[in-house]
Amino acid sequence: MEYAILVGTGIIGGIIAGMLGLGGGIFYILILPSALVWFGIPAEQATPFVVANSLIGIAFASGVSIFTQFAKLKKYLSESLLVGIPAVVISVLATEFIVHRPWFSKEVFGVLVVLLMLFLLFQMLFDRKNARPKLGPDLKIHAKTGIAIGSFSGFISALTGLGGGIIINPVLHIHLHQSLQKARLIALAAIFISAVFISLQNSFTMPLFHPEGIVNVGYIVPAIAGPLIIGVIVGSPLGVRLSNRLSEKTLKLLFGIVVLMVLIEKTGSLF
Repeated sequence: MEYAILVGTGIIGGIIAGMLGLGGGIFYILILPSALVWFGIPAEQATPFVVANSLIGIAFASGVSIFTQFAKLKKYLSESLLVGIPAVVISVLATEFIVHRPWFSKEVFGVLVVLLMLFLLFQMLFDRKNARPKLGPDLKIHAKTGIAIGSFSGFISALTGLGGGIIINPVLHIHLHQSLQKARLIALAAIFISAVFISLQNSFTMPLFHPEGIVNVGYIVPAIAGPLIIGVIVGSPLGVRLSNRLSEKTLKLLFGIVVLMVLIEKTGSLF
């Protein structure tokens, strides 16, 4: 039953990744804390494992989504690297000096996620449709802007396991008035790059807590990551197909619903 739930989680996360450009982490972090407890990792020790196994799922989800629509991504490749390279640097540093430290607890993790979800909802509610665009959808992102977005998204990705798309998407679309498709593609490319590097880092790092009776590769647990990845490979292409059929209004609504779900669950877990 546990494996079926994890495959299902991967499918839903993959659909979210392909459809909204979020990498699926926004759904993985709802399920993975319980999954780790099922496999014998205590809740108070699970936070870095949640982040690590979420990010390897994100790496595969974003990778599959990119593969299925690389022809569309090619014209945004330089901008994707502009955002993605700073994301890698900051995420690797944040993982080393924050996530892998003993004081990074379940409570710290929960508070960060709740604050981020509140911020995103606020941005969506006060999105001024008639505001004067800072950039048109066909204009390239400025270097300083791309570096700033990538750095912040990498920081958030490393600390929460959500993937940087949760930052990149709304910033590009709401604040810089880029098209939703362009924002989604750049987000997928950037979070793929950073998630791959953090996953490698997590796999080569000796955990502070050593789980007994289960196989682990650093902070990655194959019994959890494997079924998750299988689901992701199935779900991501479905999400891409849906994104091509749904209107921007519908995609924004779905984004808001997912954010609200995570906010409610993580707020409840703090009490």
